[in-house]
Amino acid sequence: MHPAPSHRTRPLDILVVANLGLGPAFRANAGLYLHAARQRTPHVGVLDLSREAIWLDDPPHARFVLMLDKDASTAEALRTDGAQVVNSPEAILACDDKRRTDARLVGAGLTVPRSVLLPPLYPKQPIDPGVLEATVRHVGLPLVVKEAKGSFGSQVHLAETLDDLIDIASALADRRLLVQRFIASSRGRDRRLQVARDRVVAAMERRQRHDFRANLSAGGAGYPYWPSRREQTLAIEAARAVGAENAGVDLLIDDDGEGSIVCEVNANAHIWRLSAITGIDVAAAVLDQLLGPSR
Repeated sequence: MHPAPSHRTRPLDILVVANLGLGPAFRANAGLYLHAARQRTPHVGVLDLSREAIWLDDPPHARFVLMLDKDASTAEALRTDGAQVVNSPEAILACDDKRRTDARLVGAGLTVPRSVLLPPLYPKQPIDPGVLEATVRHVGLPLVVKEAKGSFGSQVHLAETLDDLIDIASALADRRLLVQRFIASSRGRDRRLQVARDRVVAAMERRQRHDFRANLSAGGAGYPYWPSRREQTLAIEAARAVGAENAGVDLLIDDDGEGSIVCEVNANAHIWRLSAITGIDVAAAVLDQLLGPSR
């Protein structure tokens, strides 16, 4: 018989929620936050979503809940007795759907690539080629096609021609698709800024020579980066637009070399590589911002 999880045997100051069954990268990410949390208080627990169910009539209780997973329902269930949940269910939902993220960013007046939401189709429902032709006229070629849900860049596609767009959209139409102008000046390059409650605590530039995506998981390399005041302000405003208090904001690079275009906002961004590349204890910096400096 498994022992009772720590969050059921004593009151907690901090509860870290993660799916540790997804692999080493997820365990490493959670490990950094757990180490930083345990430097603040001994009353730290882990809710491993790969092994534990949530009892809605008796959920875990903690003063502060750090969500490292996209399950907004779990975040909602843990928002009890005045617990502070970061990120909130609303922020998780806004970031987990790239179409919703883009709508929030545009609504906040921030600069994003010119974007089009393709019709939300259902399985076996064909897409109208005329819609795709109009999209190309509006956005231009090449263009980027993003599935609404996805991580690590694997659900992002490049269409060089109208035929490419037709093939991609036809194969993925029921996934809910966002089409964006391809920013050529940022091909294989972007900047990740980690924002914690209105402050950028760490940043890196990602570069990839063999792919249009800069993701480290796609073979890119990361380098420490010191963002300009303008880039910091933009990243903070992007996090605010989706309601995220702990977010990895990706900026695309314009012709002048400035990260002036918001690409995405990640509500559960991994920080283990950012920490290694920058030499910054990102987890501690995030918790200092969210909870106040440790004593």
